[in-house]
Amino acid sequence: MKFARGFKSYCEQLVQQVRTELGLGELDPIDMDALACHLCIPVWSLSQMVLAAKESRCCLNVSEVYRKVSAFTFFEGSRRRVVYNEEHGLARHRSNLAHEFAHALLQHPPKDSGLSCEAEEANEAEAAWLGGAIMLPAHQARHIAAIGMRREDAATRFGISPEMLRYRLNVTGAAKMAA
Repeated sequence: MKFARGFKSYCEQLVQQVRTELGLGELDPIDMDALACHLCIPVWSLSQMVLAAKESRCCLNVSEVYRKVSAFTFFEGSRRRVVYNEEHGLARHRSNLAHEFAHALLQHPPKDSGLSCEAEEANEAEAAWLGGAIMLPAHQARHIAAIGMRREDAATRFGISPEMLRYRLNVTGAAKMAA
């Protein structure tokens, strides 16, 4: 996906602004609960949604949802609510939330709101990019490379998966720094 000129820089600036508003230090991992609160986005687990819908976790339809869903945003009027699959591991859970919060920060409309398939795909790609920047901003990736932090330690420190760490080190150019 080719992004509009300046999009990646905009994402880094947006992340830095949000981190400043949250009072985070340069090397602090982002707290997804604090970000949800800051964005005024209620977050529910799938089990909370199932309970609210008076369904059973054992129901075939509900089991299928658990197998297929990582996280999603639904709208109540113009307000967003994020629902996440609590059966995923912590790093995946954090990444899923970052992706959904990225949609909010980019003010993407709900899916199936009349956008073309291309526009929907562009929104997903933008949210994926910004979600990664939320999880590990470029300055943190460069810091990891500059001090030669072990990848396992870095992934644990920032609450991200080894795959997300590798991806962010590569796309920020930090991996070349470490070579």
